[in-house]
Amino acid sequence: MEFAVSAIFLIVLILPGFILQTAYTKGFWRWNSPTSNRSLSEQIPAGIVLAGVLHVAWCSLAVALGYRIDLSAIFMLLTGAYGHDEAHFETAVTALTNNASKITLYFASLYLFAALIGYLLHFAVRRLRLDKTTRIFRFNNHWFYLLSGEIAQFADSPIQIDDEIDGIWLTTVVHHSDADYVYKGVVTDFFYDREGNLDRVYLIVAARRKLADDRRGEEIGSPESESRYYPIEGDYLVLRYSEMSTINIDYFFVVPEETAEEEQES
Repeated sequence: MEFAVSAIFLIVLILPGFILQTAYTKGFWRWNSPTSNRSLSEQIPAGIVLAGVLHVAWCSLAVALGYRIDLSAIFMLLTGAYGHDEAHFETAVTALTNNASKITLYFASLYLFAALIGYLLHFAVRRLRLDKTTRIFRFNNHWFYLLSGEIAQFADSPIQIDDEIDGIWLTTVVHHSDADYVYKGVVTDFFYDREGNLDRVYLIVAARRKLADDRRGEEIGSPESESRYYPIEGDYLVLRYSEMSTINIDYFFVVPEETAEEEQES
């Protein structure tokens, strides 16, 4: 019983650190916002440190507002050390039950504050483009930056594109029972699984061909090259990342016809 109480109390204590991490890495703007696919073993140390900082700040605020914090009860509940023959176990539990409303307010407000701080930090990093200019602020998910085209705006990227891209052309190889096929189309959206890994990609204007019908000398985009593809009926083509073996990405811009003619003349 005492061990279970200590374990639950420990989880409640470190939860603010994980809430802040989740809110910061995920944000709340889109399903495919930058996220982190770090393992749990990588998140635990950061979560403990963040939770400690948050508790120090929140305890200081509680004391400044006139609330008393029973540190001895917290220590006993956290370590499970209740003295000889568990003599102080009832005392520690009583300290919780007698102040249930205040403790609930403390943790509920702290959890909300941690989430708010995480969301605001995420917004600030994205708004100020810090993740594009400074590696330390970059979110640990390369798929977001690749499929959004933002990777070309990194300060250390070999491909430098100052303007926002207008579209992403994806070409990939998918294995079927009869043969391997090449799919291509314009990326319109993409989603992650629960671990933050790429799960599926939505394509429009999609087409496919057999991989065996590869080009033989003709230029890419030529009538001979494009005739090997046939369009796929439907508004969206959904490709699962687990079924893709090779992926090629092309970024393109939509230029008004008048502007294109002026650039050609100049």
